[in-house]
Amino acid sequence: MNTKDKIQKFARDLDEGLHLKHPFCWNESAESLELLELGKALAGQDFSISHRSAVLSKVQSSANFKQEVSNMKIKSSLRRPAMIMASILIAGGLSISFVKPSFAEELFGRVLQKINLGNIIASEMDPNVAPPFPEEWKGKLFDKDGNVITSFTKKLGEVYNADGEQIVNFDGDKLITKSEQEQRDKETVERMLTVKSQAELDKYALFKVKLPKYLPEGFAFDRGEFYTSEDGIVNGNYLNLFFTSEHEDQDITLYYAYSSKENAYEMSTSGKMEKVKVSGVDAVMMNDRSLDWEADGVLYDIATHGLERSEVLKIAESIR
Repeated sequence: MNTKDKIQKFARDLDEGLHLKHPFCWNESAESLELLELGKALAGQDFSISHRSAVLSKVQSSANFKQEVSNMKIKSSLRRPAMIMASILIAGGLSISFVKPSFAEELFGRVLQKINLGNIIASEMDPNVAPPFPEEWKGKLFDKDGNVITSFTKKLGEVYNADGEQIVNFDGDKLITKSEQEQRDKETVERMLTVKSQAELDKYALFKVKLPKYLPEGFAFDRGEFYTSEDGIVNGNYLNLFFTSEHEDQDITLYYAYSSKENAYEMSTSGKMEKVKVSGVDAVMMNDRSLDWEADGVLYDIATHGLERSEVLKIAESIR
């Protein structure tokens, strides 16, 4: 296909895509999909002075998408706590901020069930099957008494490296110390853009932001947070929503992500997992307090504490 034919095909795809409810049915490469989505976002925009900054923000976010997405995945421990399967290892003490699927399968042992929602995959692991000890960790993990750890045959509590630094996380094969994790968290927080109004949420997000119309008594919307690059460009792929509560033992946090193969994720639990429906769409509920699903080009996650299962579902159903 010559250059002219490619341009004509792109124009046809863009014209057809403007009328599609789900843009991901375009059968194109990731690069073409990104350009088509950008074209769809720009189409029909008001390019007056008052709207140019918003349009520019979307263009810049799209242009910097591939460079930023790797950084965002590394820092996903703050973006998606539901992905941080804290103490899910039989060994205890470790959590996961970002898991490569093959590594997760090997690490956690036997999978009891798996639910595939497309860009979200959830697995329930058998808590009675000890996972194999990763080869990359041999000789690098120690218990509080300085004894080398060679297996996950018992609950270990806190674990340390050869220098006596506590290990609290891992990223792929790399073990993360407590000080390294604190520095990562600090850098991420410093680069967050806090937004208080829904109008501003829509300005920066690469998707239509839908807030829940129902919240349990005592809850109220507090703020949204976006990640930014080192030079201050807002990444509209991810959005964290926080809600204040009158009750200290209850909390609700929502995590939204632009649905794409690059933003797809897997998660696991050794607790209860089931497939449920949210507004007619398949969703995954874990331990009766978190929900993950995809709708209208957005990946949704609700993480709660202290709420009944029915309340969690009711909040999700109200996001329309």
